[in-house]
Amino acid sequence: MAKFRLATLLKLRERDRDLAAKAVQDVLTAMSKLDEAQREIDQSNRDMDAYRKQASHGSINLHLILDAQRYQMVLSAQSAQIADHKGKLKQELERRQFALVQTQQAVKSLEKLRDQRLEAAEVHALAKQQERLDEWSSIRHAMAAIRDAETAETGYNDSH
Repeated sequence: MAKFRLATLLKLRERDRDLAAKAVQDVLTAMSKLDEAQREIDQSNRDMDAYRKQASHGSINLHLILDAQRYQMVLSAQSAQIADHKGKLKQELERRQFALVQTQQAVKSLEKLRDQRLEAAEVHALAKQQERLDEWSSIRHAMAAIRDAETAETGYNDSH
């Protein structure tokens, strides 16, 4: 079978595609971790709300309420930072997904070219084989015709 001359390039493009897919997956993993961190912050914030409400009943402990509010401010800042990181990651995800699509298209183009070349090589090989079979058949036919002519000539001479 014919060897695809661009096989090395195809392997490089496949490697690029695999790396691009991993890069997309890395961003998705990072976004998932940020989502989990945001859920934890939201839960801590709800816990602090409940704590402040509890601290405001009965004898009010102003020091505990202020500590809870300060902690909630820290949580709010962390939440804003996570939102900022997620925004940047979304942009990075779009960029990486675009790169992935481009590498997938490059691989598909080379695979299609490889398949076309292999098919053309098969068609050419089959045509060559058919040509050889036709030639062999013609030779057999010519040999049979010669034998028949010799037999007819020999048979004709034997009767006289």
